[in-house]
Amino acid sequence: MNEKLKGARRRAALGWLVIGWLAALTPVPAQPAPRPNIIFILCDDLGYGDVGVFFQNARARVDDRAEPWMRTPNIDALAAAGVEMRQHYCPAPVCAPSRASLLLGVTQGHANVRNNQFDKALENNHTLASVLKAAGYRTAAIGKWGLQGQGTNPAAWPAFPTKRGFDYFFGYARHKDGHEHYPKEGLYDGPKEVWDGNT
Repeated sequence: MNEKLKGARRRAALGWLVIGWLAALTPVPAQPAPRPNIIFILCDDLGYGDVGVFFQNARARVDDRAEPWMRTPNIDALAAAGVEMRQHYCPAPVCAPSRASLLLGVTQGHANVRNNQFDKALENNHTLASVLKAAGYRTAAIGKWGLQGQGTNPAAWPAFPTKRGFDYFFGYARHKDGHEHYPKEGLYDGPKEVWDGNT
């Protein structure tokens, strides 16, 4: 075989070897770690030991009552697959300021909703939902809101959930719609309105 041809083949083989070596050293962009799903459950008047994962399942039978009173297998399964927050603080003994503090990320004294003031608007500031939305999450609030402010509909309410960072809302927007348990005090008047969607 011709020496020139052999030399050309060696150089070509060496060239391919170098190209392969360089390709192996070229960093491949790392795939971003998948973001976790976040499900935060906040219930009015739910005690720490009232769900199975937080001691309810461990309670013993007491003379005339069998405990646990409520079984929470789905919440227990969510907790088993996720993160349990066992060191927490509830900023207020009533619902509206607790929700406001959680959403704003401040203590009750720094939130503008400090008691169960009916229809007080949640201040226009960053919320847990707006921060998550800026990080690329889709957000939804489901349940009782009660922080919408004065008005008669979502367009008029200054703090409807979709105006405070949530993409979707389903539930009672007005605080009073969640308070049928005080009929003599006149808090409940008229039909309850459940809002589904953004308007």
